[in-house]
Amino acid sequence: MQFGTLTHKLTASSSCSFDTYRETRFFSSLDGLRCLSILAVIWHHTGTPISGLPVTRSGYLGVDLFFAISGFLITTLLLREKEQRGRISLRSFYIRRSLRIFPLYYTVIVLYMISVWTIERNTPVGREFFSNLPYFLTYTSNWFVHLNGRVIFYFAWSLATEEQFYLVWPTVEKFLRGWQAPLLAISILLVRALAAMAVTYEWIAPDHFALVVLFSIHPAILGGVILAHLLHDRRTFQIVKYGLGPRWAAPVLFAGLVAALQFSLPIACVWMVMVLLVGSTVINESNGLAMLLQWRPFAHIGLVSYGIYLLHVLCYNAVKHALFAMGLENELLRFPATVVTSVLVATISYRYYESWFLRIKNRFTRVSTRHPVNT
Repeated sequence: MQFGTLTHKLTASSSCSFDTYRETRFFSSLDGLRCLSILAVIWHHTGTPISGLPVTRSGYLGVDLFFAISGFLITTLLLREKEQRGRISLRSFYIRRSLRIFPLYYTVIVLYMISVWTIERNTPVGREFFSNLPYFLTYTSNWFVHLNGRVIFYFAWSLATEEQFYLVWPTVEKFLRGWQAPLLAISILLVRALAAMAVTYEWIAPDHFALVVLFSIHPAILGGVILAHLLHDRRTFQIVKYGLGPRWAAPVLFAGLVAALQFSLPIACVWMVMVLLVGSTVINESNGLAMLLQWRPFAHIGLVSYGIYLLHVLCYNAVKHALFAMGLENELLRFPATVVTSVLVATISYRYYESWFLRIKNRFTRVSTRHPVNT
């Protein structure tokens, strides 16, 4: 969901060597994965599940794939900066993140405020939106806003989760050395799993604030962190590439992801497959899904997916009213019409609004061509 100036892009090759990986600045399949993720999210909000296909009820998990990508990319950026410069500039990192994320996010909140005030200010959900507004403005809605029926702007919970990761993890990478950071990530995952078990057996109350904060740390993000460390080290890269480097690895893992969703395997299995899928697409630029993931329409949707995510519910509401006005109200039309509208609006936003802040953001990019621009 992020953008940077592209100055170096490797042509697809069958090579998946450590040196090739480390010199890759633009992971050309990741925007395609983002495209699949955002299409799944839009389907979750607009589509109709198909009987006998549980996978069609799992579109909300597209967000989890976004998390895996973000954990990997942000950590890779930090690791490469630390290796090249001997330190991580938190100031530059936070300026870049703020310029990428805040302008559109707060603009969309203003749009929601105007919309809700105009249409629903005297309804229960409208009043609830304004009571939740402080949490949306401070990226804490994942701690304080709970889904109980219709909750306007509820999807911001995922953006809060990512922003909290951006706030904390760069400091972790800055001060920890070697494998300390991934070991911390593994420790958090273990503590999270033990806490979930304690809640299941009713040993502790699930609404304790400490648990709410703990469970808001998403395993897919930490999985991306661990993947980044494994691929950053030559020794572990050589081990991982044997499983994830072959061209067949990406399509097999994608099929495994679909199967895991179809057969309702434990969510931990789904997260693990997502992280491995990300790994298979960045180790080998000519992976078996590259033709699809690097297809220009998919790449473009992935490029503007941040805007699509923020705007797609507004677009969906507009689509519903437009279809009704034209006498074309049909559940089958909602998904494709919302996709087209969201992509169009997000493209306009990206080109004529976000790009202005992105040009400023690039002034704070103090990294060489060895640093990924997908972030």
